[in-house]
Amino acid sequence: MTTTQKSILFLALSLVLTWVVVFGAWAMGWQASPQTATLALALSMFGPAIAALICAFAFEKGRRVEALGLSFKPNWWWLLAWLIPLALAAGAVAFTLLLSGRTYVDIGTTIIAAAEQQDPAQGAQLRDIPHLGLITIAASAIIGGLINTPILTFSEELGWRGYLHHLWRPAGFWRASLATGVVWGIWHAPAILLFGLNYPENRELGVALFVVWCTLLSPIMTLVRDRGGSVWAAGILHGTANAVGGLTLAALSAPGFPWNGIVGIGGFLVLALGVVGVALARPTLAPRSSGA
Repeated sequence: MTTTQKSILFLALSLVLTWVVVFGAWAMGWQASPQTATLALALSMFGPAIAALICAFAFEKGRRVEALGLSFKPNWWWLLAWLIPLALAAGAVAFTLLLSGRTYVDIGTTIIAAAEQQDPAQGAQLRDIPHLGLITIAASAIIGGLINTPILTFSEELGWRGYLHHLWRPAGFWRASLATGVVWGIWHAPAILLFGLNYPENRELGVALFVVWCTLLSPIMTLVRDRGGSVWAAGILHGTANAVGGLTLAALSAPGFPWNGIVGIGGFLVLALGVVGVALARPTLAPRSSGA
C-alpha cells in the first residue's frame, strides 16, 4: 500500500472514530453537564491512537514501534518540550496585557474567588495558603504535565506526531508540519461546534480560528518530535500545554474572546513568534529518529 493510501485510511479512521464519539455524546445530551462533556471529549481523544495502532499493525510489519515513534531515549529536547509550553503561556499573557485593556490577576486570587462562590469556608481555607498562585503554577506544570503526558502521548500524539509523522515527514518539515496542523485543527471541529471547546461563545468562528492555531503550533511540535527523537517528546509538550493553558485565563481580568488566554490573540501572536524561532532552528535538517 502506498503512503498516500495509508494516509487516507489513517485520517479517515481518526476522524470517524473521534467524531462518532463526539456526535454520539451530543445526541445523548452529554454537553449539558460539565462532567459528561469532559468525559466525552476525553474519550474522543483516542481516535488518532486507535487509528494509528490499526494502521501500524496492518501495514508496518517488522517496524511498528518505529512507525509509531515509540523510542524511549530521553535527551535535552524532552526537557525543552516541558519548558516550551510554560514560555508560550507566559508569552500569551504578556501579549494580552500589552495589547488589550486586560490587567494581570494573581492566579491564587482567581482560585480563591472561584472557591468562595462554591463554598465560602473553602475559600477561607485557601486564603491561609501562602503563595497559592505559585503553588498552582508549579502543580499544573509538574503534576498536571506528568498526568497529561502519557494520556496525550497515547491518544492524540500517537496519531499525529507518531504514525502520521512517520508517513508525512519524508515530504519535508514544513509540508508535513503545516498539513498535520490543518488536519489536527479540523479534527477538533465537532468538539468546538457541539461542546464549545475553547470558544464557547464563538463556535463557528472558533473552528476556523483553531485550525489556524493548530497550524501555528504544529511546526513547534514537529521540531520537538524531530529533535527529541520520539513521539514521547511531543506528548510532553502537548500534555504540559494542556495542563498550563487554563492558567492563562486565570491570570487575566475579564479573559473573554478575543483575549481568551492561550487560544486568544495573545496566544496566536506568541505562536507566530515561535514559528519564527523554529525557522531559525533550521528544521529542514534530517530528523534524528529513525522512525521519522
